[in-house]
Amino acid sequence: MNAPWWSMGLYFSCIRCGECCGSAPGTVRFTKGELSAMAGALCVTEEQFTGTYAWDKYGVLSLREQSNYDCVFFKNAGDGPECEIYSVRPSQCSTFPFWPEILESLRSWKLYASSCPGMDNGEFHDFDKISRTSAKYTIDKVRNFL
Repeated sequence: MNAPWWSMGLYFSCIRCGECCGSAPGTVRFTKGELSAMAGALCVTEEQFTGTYAWDKYGVLSLREQSNYDCVFFKNAGDGPECEIYSVRPSQCSTFPFWPEILESLRSWKLYASSCPGMDNGEFHDFDKISRTSAKYTIDKVRNFL
């Protein structure tokens, strides 16, 4: 089997610009464990969290969107954009851009990189780290979603 095109590693650092946090409709699913962490960080119960910050989208709970399609937790603060739950954000967010569909080809990577200034810049991620991150995204995507 041939090594993936990214086997020599990739550069990425989230600069918290918010490009992946909105501007277009999307779905941000989360696991039961992530629900607990997000609710705890906001000092609300899981029921309060789901009632206020989540909605049923395509048969699963997803983080709500603002009217402009930005994530409910994405805010433009005085010193720039920020995620109000960055430290406990769902794995769908924390594993970006190491999703299988982005790693599928160099062309796909470059397409996403054209709107993400953190891609091809910043911290070096080796083959093992990319593989683990991509696997975490896949595992969380198929298991334990609410």
